[in-house]
Amino acid sequence: MKASLILLTLIASAGFMSGCKALKAMDSANAIPSKLDQTYSQIEKTNQGINETNESVRLQKLILAKNDMLDDKNTQDLEPVALGMIAGAKKFGEAATTEELVEYTRVLLLKIKDQRPDESVKNSDGKYPKSVIKEYDHKKLVDLHQILTIAGFCSQEKVDRIIDEQIYGGGLYQRTAYAFLMARVLFLGTYLQETTFAEPMDTVNIMRETINRLGAIDKILKTPYKEQVRLNIDTFLEHEPITISLYDQAGKMDDSWNAPELWKKVLIRFDQDLKDGNIVTGSSTKASDVQGEIAALKAQVQAYIESWNTSHGYAVD
Repeated sequence: MKASLILLTLIASAGFMSGCKALKAMDSANAIPSKLDQTYSQIEKTNQGINETNESVRLQKLILAKNDMLDDKNTQDLEPVALGMIAGAKKFGEAATTEELVEYTRVLLLKIKDQRPDESVKNSDGKYPKSVIKEYDHKKLVDLHQILTIAGFCSQEKVDRIIDEQIYGGGLYQRTAYAFLMARVLFLGTYLQETTFAEPMDTVNIMRETINRLGAIDKILKTPYKEQVRLNIDTFLEHEPITISLYDQAGKMDDSWNAPELWKKVLIRFDQDLKDGNIVTGSSTKASDVQGEIAALKAQVQAYIESWNTSHGYAVD
């Protein structure tokens, strides 16, 4: 009898211990979701902190890029191309969102349009002094060249998104987007004429970059909304107004961005600048690779020329 009681006691104790362990296990299992929630919450806070840090870094890059563009040493020589502003414009375009790009363009266009010299600085004859006129027009040109240079060096991916969001999407800044595209064509056309075509195109990368830039112009010239792409700056005091569109009333393009004729020039440069003897390769294997790249680039240019001959009714000899 005593042995039976001892056995029952042991069994009961074992059952109690097992029950306790089971309850602890259940408590632990119930605690898992709570711990996971805490972990997820901490991860979200960490990600939010990272995002805030990344956004702060991005905004800082925008500020530094703008300051670089507007540095006095970079804004003295603006025409025909504001070379000093290019580095800052590239960084600004990389850091800015597409919405920021068109918003900043709109702000600059409004600033160019609306700003006037203070009436109090006029001479007794009611005219502005020459120094005031020069400074006033220069400030407008600085703002204009910000637009031109940023638009010119903006990535094609961002330009395509601006077109999709603002033009095809009927965005708030549709007219600004048209001006942005005209600024891009004006800058790239001038840049190609004043820099790229002024030097030999004797490396594959120079040729590829030329094709990419002229291709960016070509794409805008062929858009269904091409008649809307224009830029009008007529509020200078002495500087000639800048009133431009892709095509004039006769349907002709300016020489600076006449893509059919420019493609013809590029094609000539293959035989002139990328001919045998001008290319440094280092080995027969590398020479073969380079010649293959040259052939592919030349075919790309010929395809552009053919597109004007067949689809746009513009014969290129």
